Amino acid sequence: MSEWKITETQLYDVNTLLQRSDNVLVNLFITRTAQESKLFPVLPYINLCMTESYYRYPDIVREITEHVTPEEIGHWARESSNNFTHMRAYCHFNFYLLGRANLIRMGLLRPEDNLEDLWLMCDWWNRMMKAFNRERATTFAADAANIAPLHAERTLQVFEADAIAVDADPRLRGAAAKFIATATQYNLLAHCECRLGLHSSGPYALGGDTLMHVRHFTNLAEGDLSWLDGVAENVPYGNLVMPVITKGVGVEITDFGSVYTSPEDYQSKVLGVGLYASDSLSERHIPVGMGSPKELADTFEHLVEVLTDATRKLYKRISGWSARQRIDAGLYVYFQGLAEPAHMAGVFRHAEWEFVDERNNRLRSMYNEEFALDSYVENWAALLGPQGSANEYYLHPEHYQIWRKAGQPAAAPVPHPGRQGFLVSSNVLRDHDYSRRATPSGSRELRGENSLPSKTGMWRTTRGDLTQEEFNAAARSFRPKGAQEPWVHIDDQWVKWNWQSPEVEELYKHTQQGSRHIEGKGSVLRRADLDKIRADAGEPTWRSFAEGEANT
Repeated sequence: MSEWKITETQLYDVNTLLQRSDNVLVNLFITRTAQESKLFPVLPYINLCMTESYYRYPDIVREITEHVTPEEIGHWARESSNNFTHMRAYCHFNFYLLGRANLIRMGLLRPEDNLEDLWLMCDWWNRMMKAFNRERATTFAADAANIAPLHAERTLQVFEADAIAVDADPRLRGAAAKFIATATQYNLLAHCECRLGLHSSGPYALGGDTLMHVRHFTNLAEGDLSWLDGVAENVPYGNLVMPVITKGVGVEITDFGSVYTSPEDYQSKVLGVGLYASDSLSERHIPVGMGSPKELADTFEHLVEVLTDATRKLYKRISGWSARQRIDAGLYVYFQGLAEPAHMAGVFRHAEWEFVDERNNRLRSMYNEEFALDSYVENWAALLGPQGSANEYYLHPEHYQIWRKAGQPAAAPVPHPGRQGFLVSSNVLRDHDYSRRATPSGSRELRGENSLPSKTGMWRTTRGDLTQEEFNAAARSFRPKGAQEPWVHIDDQWVKWNWQSPEVEELYKHTQQGSRHIEGKGSVLRRADLDKIRADAGEPTWRSFAEGEANT
């Protein structure tokens, strides 16, 4: 058993993060989400996943940190788009916290129990997210007014310069829209009708009322999800990244990674698109079908055909599953929110990610759909009941804000004093009466079972199809050059004042490799330069759309 003891500074850091997470979480559950499916028992598998995460995430994090620091993960994830997304990054920490909260409400845990685990998760996640989001300098999108910029200027310049106008080919607008719809439907089904494989970043200003946001479709091919073996054998890319340029469209992106647009139907306002492949083994975003408008339209149409076929096969496979298997598959999808850091560390072992701990299995019979719905609403949104409440004077910031914005309606009582965070009492600093870890001997103690067929396929990556051992070995020997010295700490703030530095110039050229318009141009480019390059190539500039006329 660890002899670790929490310090006063650590305790206050933990409680501050618990409360901030509480505020963000309650706002998201009240205003942003709906969890229903006619095919999957979504709420049972969500609740069970939270408990699974509580018991198992800390030891997974401990193994990951033996090979890669949380800061290295954050830098790595910025360089290439992979399964480490805003949504999944949010999951790393908050699934653990929700499992903790559920167990406390059941009376199976005290807030101070397994305190070393809690400190580890708070510290690891906070450090990782600060590195990942260093350009916007917030850990939560909610603290950035629900925008989620991710990419550095050097990457955005490639996206902007190379995006293809949707009217440059008579098929492109329709093909791009159909791809988004088809890829979204397939991805939701592959992830048991949840959005864990869908993510967006941005928006980014392009002048006037023109914006760019970037859509990420992950886990499309054979890989972490065993039920895609055979089903997705013809899907050519594991992850696809799609910059979308719009005019007159408001874009909002939450900590759930979901994009909300105003108007909701914005396809007629799309000006340009691009398409790239990327994963944790790639140096940068790799263009897909970006040679010409015709090639991109052909690519979208081919992907729609392949994904439609995979969707059909997947429905057929899922139709043969039992209710238990559908719950377990959904649990695995959610639990694999932490899988990408394990891939980066080269310690991913698939059998440990499609597996239900026996401590969690004891709760299975309780989480039928009726109880799971009540638990979801009462415990995570409404915060009802004495176990989930602070003292009688407490006002939850989010609930109270909603009450105020409603105009403090006559005779409407102030909100119930619910609190999701379950702060740790300062009294622990006196007697240190708490258990340290949920699993004192680590993963050696794990017992459980898997109701689904074991994985048999490979992982489709930007380096080809790899076995688990090959993927782990490749990850252990790789770091994107942009996430290593001398480039790792060259951010946009440094570039602003040191753009003529040879190191900055080489970093930009590294990012520009494969760009059809700005390869080798370096760090001297401004938007006017991008406009001239596009105009000289006979393509419209996005500034011209912003000004109301497209010059070609």
